Amino acid sequence: MDDEFDNLDSNTPSRKVSKTKGIGEFLLVIRDRWLLAVALALPFSLGYVYVKFQDTEFFQSSASFRLIPPPAVLNLQKVDRDTQVQGLVAKHTEGLNSQELRASVIQKISDDPESKSIMLAPYLRDGMPVGISATVSYSISVTPPSDGRPRFIISSTSRSPKGAMLIADIVQSEYEKIHKSRKSQQVESVRNLLENLLKQSMLKEQSLGDEMATYKKEKNLPFIEDEKKNSSVRKGQYSSEITNSKLGQIKIDSLLRQVLQIQARIGTRANSSKSSDIDNDIAVIKDFFEIDAIESFGNVPALRKTLYDLEKTRQRYEEGNPGYLERHPKMLENARSVQEVKNSLIAEVTASIEDLKDKRIQLIAQEREFQQAMGKVQQQSMQLSEIEEWLVNKGRELAVVRTSTDQIQRRLNEVRIEQALPSEQEEPLHKEQFAYLPGAPFTPNKANIRNTGLYIFFGLFVLIPVCLEFVDNRVKSPFDVEVFIGKDLIAGIPKISDVEEIQRPLIVGNDLDDGLTESFRSMYSKIQMNSVTDYPKSILITSAIPSEGKSLISANLAYSCANHGRKTILIDFDLRRPGLHKFCDLENKQGLVTLINEASSSPDTIDSSIKSTAHEIHPNLYILPSGGKTRAATEMLEQKEFDIVLAALRREFDVIIVDSPPIGLFPDSLAIARKVDEVLFVTRYGKVSRKVAKNLVENLEETGVNVLGVVLNDLPQKKTPGYYYSGYYGYGYFRYKYYNKYYGKDSGEEVSFKNQG
Repeated sequence: MDDEFDNLDSNTPSRKVSKTKGIGEFLLVIRDRWLLAVALALPFSLGYVYVKFQDTEFFQSSASFRLIPPPAVLNLQKVDRDTQVQGLVAKHTEGLNSQELRASVIQKISDDPESKSIMLAPYLRDGMPVGISATVSYSISVTPPSDGRPRFIISSTSRSPKGAMLIADIVQSEYEKIHKSRKSQQVESVRNLLENLLKQSMLKEQSLGDEMATYKKEKNLPFIEDEKKNSSVRKGQYSSEITNSKLGQIKIDSLLRQVLQIQARIGTRANSSKSSDIDNDIAVIKDFFEIDAIESFGNVPALRKTLYDLEKTRQRYEEGNPGYLERHPKMLENARSVQEVKNSLIAEVTASIEDLKDKRIQLIAQEREFQQAMGKVQQQSMQLSEIEEWLVNKGRELAVVRTSTDQIQRRLNEVRIEQALPSEQEEPLHKEQFAYLPGAPFTPNKANIRNTGLYIFFGLFVLIPVCLEFVDNRVKSPFDVEVFIGKDLIAGIPKISDVEEIQRPLIVGNDLDDGLTESFRSMYSKIQMNSVTDYPKSILITSAIPSEGKSLISANLAYSCANHGRKTILIDFDLRRPGLHKFCDLENKQGLVTLINEASSSPDTIDSSIKSTAHEIHPNLYILPSGGKTRAATEMLEQKEFDIVLAALRREFDVIIVDSPPIGLFPDSLAIARKVDEVLFVTRYGKVSRKVAKNLVENLEETGVNVLGVVLNDLPQKKTPGYYYSGYYGYGYFRYKYYNKYYGKDSGEEVSFKNQG
């Protein structure tokens, strides 16, 4: 049944919860479980640190080379320099990682008894027989080139400081020896090769020179450049003349097309005396004047002037006041004159066309002559080109041979100088850093291990409470009540195991268990301390869900109040499932519901009805059953008859204890909370989540009622140390635990006290 109430938050009234409040609740959870978190996180973190500290110690040393390329490489362009440097880096990286170097280092250590002893000593102490090769460990790394000067770092590891330094030192010195030995052999081999190549190149150079001189002599062309220059000048002249002839032809053809087009337009027009036709003829004739070859030919200039005058005269006739019409004699005379000028101009144009055709024929003949001369020059040029091409190819071959000869000679000189000077001049590989004796092991890194252990501790310290909160977040301790829920813990009722379930409401009334009776007396005292209402007063007992011991607490609290001289009545307000009448063997035919019904018909007799309906079950203690079942409890509370009954009960009794339904399931408790003076919230150990309990208590406070506190019921006897219950409220489980030890078997000799109130 517990699972049905895990999500009880959905049944509670909605409330906006701020982020700050959620963070505060989270911190409260951690605060509650920090001891457990420390108890679990500390062994894990210490165990990690201890295990890591047991790792085998290794020491690390290093040595380095700095590669400074020769000035010839550094003076190159950046791209070429980078390519050269990358090649050098690749060569030395391969050499430093070679098996040849590793074998040389192992052999060097094996041949030296002292070095061998240093390397094997840590393993012999542990009883581990190993060879020298198993003790030699190093790696090579290359830093990015800075100004073309890369750095090769040799990092060595060993189980002893001297061993680490020894490996780095031997690797550095052995590679330097191997590099110098290889370089000396390479230089001698290169010198012999270069000398042979130089002889062959010089012989080929001499042969090519003799062959070119013989060919020039056979062709009788000692200076081919002069012949080429002369031929080029003539070709240019002929080409210019041919071009001028073609341009002249094109120009004449263009003029002829224009003239013929205009002539055709004039020829299509018939003679007419209309002003519009004459104006059009004049406009067409003017097109001839825009052609340079017609404008200045023969009588064209005079005809042009005559036509201009005739046009002016015609305009004067037309624009006069009054103007002449087309059939006027003067206008007809002007039209005949225009026609005569037109005919004369056509004759002159025809003559100019013939002149242009003659010029075109002359230009064609001139072009043909220059074409023939150009052909001869081109033939000569082709012969010169063949000769020149042969000489150029030979000259290029000779230049290549000469360049190769110069390069071989220069490289041979460099090799000879290299043999005479120290080898570092070309490719200096300097020892930049020498091997050092490490002062402490690099592994295990104790500082990092300690830091990691701290991270593990703090991580678990935070994660464990959070995980536990997800696993179990139910109310189980005074901390949950007083810190998380924020209410006083009125009492902690221990788990009842020796009393039958049907007798448990009578624990205080029948003195069934002295320790439990003391717990309820303590609860009565704490209620007195937290109460702010004078007698008579009403107290509502409620819980979150069923089966939390709400009715048990109500009955025993009622007995405690009665034993303290307060006239008390216990009301069963659980109208849906009444049950208080069962523990005192009463029938549920009359009770609260019947009283309310009687108050509606005869309110004046309500006092006498209460006396007859309430049953006295103990001195100063009365019980008022529900008087039936109903689901309309909230509607009944809103009736004025309920207020009449409640007022009558206040007049008759000092304490009114109301046992209500669970507040988390039904609205009855919230409704009646507005009618009572104080509320006591009961929750069972491990039954309801902290958040649900807190929300329900806050819902009660919103009604305006005074919430006295929380009763934590059914506490396991061995679940929590006595600190909780003695430190928080003085009595309860702690007192119950030691009560019987204090009184022992003599408690029966106590003189009973009867309350006479």
